[in-house]
Amino acid sequence: MLNGYLKYVRKVSPGISVISLILTLAAVMIFAGGAACNDSPQNQAVEIISVIGPIPPFTPGGPAVEITVKNVSAEPVTGLTATLVAGRSFDFNFEVSPSAPLMPNGSISSKITMIGGGFDDTSMYPLTVKATLQSGTAAVYTQQVQIKSPQ
Repeated sequence: MLNGYLKYVRKVSPGISVISLILTLAAVMIFAGGAACNDSPQNQAVEIISVIGPIPPFTPGGPAVEITVKNVSAEPVTGLTATLVAGRSFDFNFEVSPSAPLMPNGSISSKITMIGGGFDDTSMYPLTVKATLQSGTAAVYTQQVQIKSPQ
């Protein structure tokens, strides 16, 4: 089923690489306020643990993908979003707030159905993570990820 779905996406969207590049650059500029993102691991407040998909049950609308991240900073994370660019942008919102922060060493997941989306499980996709720490410091970085099948 997955291979057929991927072949369909490739057939329908031959310009997906160019679109992905344009959307990636746009996402980086928006999240970074026009500045370059610093993606060195020592400056990340949140570490990407996994990006998995498609997750059953399979729907005709698109595959479900789940992102799991971990707080690797010394202070609580009070705001957290991630944007995956796979043909177009998909926003993941994590249940994190000042009243329900993600504590240091804690992890959290967010799952969405990529309506009208698709991906190739052998390709890399940009994932931009934006975290706000309890002190008000913002941490933004983009990392290339591979969407792996669930075990």
